[in-house]
Amino acid sequence: MQNLLLGNWQTTTIGFLAALLTYFTQNGAKFPETKQEWGTALLSAAMVALGVAAKDGNVGSKAK
Repeated sequence: MQNLLLGNWQTTTIGFLAALLTYFTQNGAKFPETKQEWGTALLSAAMVALGVAAKDGNVGSKAK
């Protein structure tokens, strides 16, 4: 678990920032209300999950 969070911090950060950017440009700073807004929220959550699951190019199999 530590390797997942610390060893791959770059892709996690990029995924989180991409998700924030997508959500706020599409929905603004409000809770989703319509089906389209919920779809954008789910897409943003998927971006975060992909960022957490992805492996940085400069990281081996163990965290430094």
